[in-house]
Amino acid sequence: MFYETAEFREWHSTSWNATLYEPDQICYKSSAANDNKVLLIRQGIVLVQATNRQGEKVNTEILVEGDLLNLEALVDDSYTWEIPHFIQYQVVAVTPVKIYEIEKEFLLSHLYVEPRKYHHLFERTIVQLAHISLSNFISIKNSQLKVAWALFRVIGKVGEVSDLDPELVFIPPFVTQTFIAQLANSGKARTNEAIKELLGLGIVAHWKPKCRLIHVGNLTNYLKQEISDQ
Repeated sequence: MFYETAEFREWHSTSWNATLYEPDQICYKSSAANDNKVLLIRQGIVLVQATNRQGEKVNTEILVEGDLLNLEALVDDSYTWEIPHFIQYQVVAVTPVKIYEIEKEFLLSHLYVEPRKYHHLFERTIVQLAHISLSNFISIKNSQLKVAWALFRVIGKVGEVSDLDPELVFIPPFVTQTFIAQLANSGKARTNEAIKELLGLGIVAHWKPKCRLIHVGNLTNYLKQEISDQ
């Protein structure tokens, strides 16, 4: 990534600010956004949380090193589009987190001059937006597909590949079944049933509180088939 280069270290000393957050601290609120700053995760794991109809905070996304927190800051003219109050969100640290605060004009001007140094950042951003779009498409589908897509998003961000079989990926303890239900936009009971069904399909290889394994090959093939049939 570009922030590992010598140029970045020079820029960081003069133009970029780093802020550290401890677990459970709020790192960002869209309601108190600064449209002139782009926020980049340099280290750690964070959760994006929105408020549901009952006024409860629910988890809607996981972000990790290299992800942007505030994609809306990249909109050229913030006055032409604002986040509606009903989809305001906040970002909360799961682990110790370091976030870089970058002047938007600085980032965009260097992107224009040396685009190759930033292509990884914008590739990640495009994938992030594609996942958001696909999540919206899947949100009206059956629970089994919604839970499978949530598991895919989880292992893509924070999954740990098994040493014994690269097709098996561990889900970390902080990703609870309630978290998966929220990410899938599915009720707890339906999520539980969907996980049982995915166990039967060999997509969920093991599902116990201290050991939850996903077969990534089976999961990927399932998603390809199901999404192409929609």
